[in-house]
Amino acid sequence: MTAVTHDANPVLITRDEIMARARTWVAAPRRYSQVDNDPVSGYRLDCSGYVSMAWRLDRPGLTTVELPDYCEVIDKDELRQGDAVMNGGPGTDGDAGHVMLFDAWADAGRTSFWTYEQVSVGTVRRVRPFPDLPYRSYRPRAVADE
Repeated sequence: MTAVTHDANPVLITRDEIMARARTWVAAPRRYSQVDNDPVSGYRLDCSGYVSMAWRLDRPGLTTVELPDYCEVIDKDELRQGDAVMNGGPGTDGDAGHVMLFDAWADAGRTSFWTYEQVSVGTVRRVRPFPDLPYRSYRPRAVADE
């Protein structure tokens, strides 16, 4: 498996590590900012900085424009813990894009899911309805699937 990170060095990360890293900001929520970096971790305090932190990408993290380049598009039914649901790619700078970490399905019909995300109120874990296009499901190339 070839893995790609921000600096193009192959560094694999497990799903357990992704989720453990995601929980650190939920346990000690960070305020949201599209300008500032977290003084402790060095990652940006927006949604893509949070996902970059969880995926252990280089600091200060990728943007929603850049993140799709480090992922594979997958079918919604293939989502696993630590994958992402994202409106990303060209034209998604600033408020135009958003990315969330997938945790688990919240219902048998797969219409809503548990997510970890960085939003205007800070870092949260919550249930959200599964979004329509332009949101897509993504798997980071650097994840070490057992």
